[in-house]
Amino acid sequence: MASPRFYGPLRGLFILVFSPLLSIGVALIIVCWGFGDSLERIYTGMFAAVLMQCLLLAAGLTYKEKFSSLRRVLSISHHWMGSMLGAMLFVICLSGSLTVLEPELSSWEMSTSSLAKYRGVKLDDLFSQARIAFPSATVLEIDIPESQEPWKIKSVGNSAAGSKTPIFIFPPKQRVYGDLTGILHRLHTSFFSGFFGRIFVSLFGFVLGALVMGGVVMHPRRKGSLLSLKWNKRFRLRTLAYDLHKLFGLWFSPLLLLIAITGIFPGVGSLAAKQLATLAFVESPIKIEKMLPRPYQRPEIHRVAPMMSLDQLLYHHAKAHPNFRVRKILIHYWGDENAYATLKGTRSWQLSTVKYENYHYALTHLRLLSHDSASDYGIFVRGFIATKSLHFARYAGALSRGLHTLAGLAASILAASGVWLWLKRHEQERVASYARPWLSGITIGLVLALSVLFAVTAITTNSWPMRSDYQSWAFGCTWMGAQCACFLPRQQNMRLSLFLLRLAAVIFLLAAIINVVSHRQNPTILSINLILLLATATLWGLAHKLKQSP
Repeated sequence: MASPRFYGPLRGLFILVFSPLLSIGVALIIVCWGFGDSLERIYTGMFAAVLMQCLLLAAGLTYKEKFSSLRRVLSISHHWMGSMLGAMLFVICLSGSLTVLEPELSSWEMSTSSLAKYRGVKLDDLFSQARIAFPSATVLEIDIPESQEPWKIKSVGNSAAGSKTPIFIFPPKQRVYGDLTGILHRLHTSFFSGFFGRIFVSLFGFVLGALVMGGVVMHPRRKGSLLSLKWNKRFRLRTLAYDLHKLFGLWFSPLLLLIAITGIFPGVGSLAAKQLATLAFVESPIKIEKMLPRPYQRPEIHRVAPMMSLDQLLYHHAKAHPNFRVRKILIHYWGDENAYATLKGTRSWQLSTVKYENYHYALTHLRLLSHDSASDYGIFVRGFIATKSLHFARYAGALSRGLHTLAGLAASILAASGVWLWLKRHEQERVASYARPWLSGITIGLVLALSVLFAVTAITTNSWPMRSDYQSWAFGCTWMGAQCACFLPRQQNMRLSLFLLRLAAVIFLLAAIINVVSHRQNPTILSINLILLLATATLWGLAHKLKQSP
């Protein structure tokens, strides 16, 4: 008698229902009855649940399958998962590849007519002016600027709930407007839907991981196929798309898996940590945000004492810790005998953030009082802290940002090529005719909306108060209009898709030209303009290939 098979409906029920419940159960057991302090148990349980979910997902797809039939099961799941979720994955990956370039995009978006104005500022003079602006403040926060940004100082903890914190800017300058990086960041992290959107987006970390692993297992890995790419007029676009899909999926798989796994934690991980905290701190419920990082406490004693120079403090710290880059300075109780300064920053290749790396110095004699670091926590808490810098490429400067941008663009090509290959394979079936307008509108519409967003940003000045509103409206209306237009009949839809791709290419080119002409003195924007020119060439060439494709 043949052994019972793990049938399709049961397999789906196991993957979608039982495996999440089992993973949650593992997390609850660890939090309630595990070892270590409460904080460590929370993040141990969270990591164990994510690992368990990945293992159960793999088990659900491969249970009782021989290798030949395993490839078939993985092929079917890869095929349909990619077709149903590929368009949304394209949105997440393309917006994410741009989000990691936030410093470069900010330079590209904002006017840079006054470069090098803010260098050589003495911190003591700046702080004296800030104390005049905030006479009753007990804690002042100073943002250390990039080379072309002004100094920003604000009072911490003195604003009324719900009110906007006033900011002292030096040198005084007119207010600047623009939301290019904000739009891309909100699209990537939450689909403009707040915390629930973050949870939804983070679930695609499991999707991307499953698709990458399935693709690697199915890859033939024969000699000649590892670097095969037929970019030639003799070959059809379908052949080129298939080769790109195999090539990028194999060679970018390690970095894509890293991005997928770390992308799970900002949404699902944060929600899990908040819920598990209610079990870990039963006797005295506390929000997990108050536990990380652990606050440093040094009370004000209301005895006046002379203060040391802040410029001398920075010099003293740089000499003792030359690899530590200070990003923020918090001045506590200036003039008090217990006054102290907190220097926040990171080192290169450090898997942490500014929030967790703190040096506390007494302002009366510049003695180091305490040093807080992510390394003070347990391994799983450190792992959670590291996920943000790993996912958003904040660990090795421009090098890590460049690598993650390439990986994000590769993932976008994987998603788009996979969706297009699925549509070509099923073009005579009813399911493809229903799905084509939606998939075309989401993917091509996003590309066109991004081109319009960059064009509006390039055309408008950052002194225009309505700039952010026009950026948002142009982006949203263009995407929605392209989605509606894709519901035209099939023949008209094909011609429209080619037109939209060429239109997006032209708009990207115009945005790059306008930006170069208006900001010729700023070399830091070169990388973004090169990306826009690359997008122009790629989209125009793609439209040409699609026109020739049967």
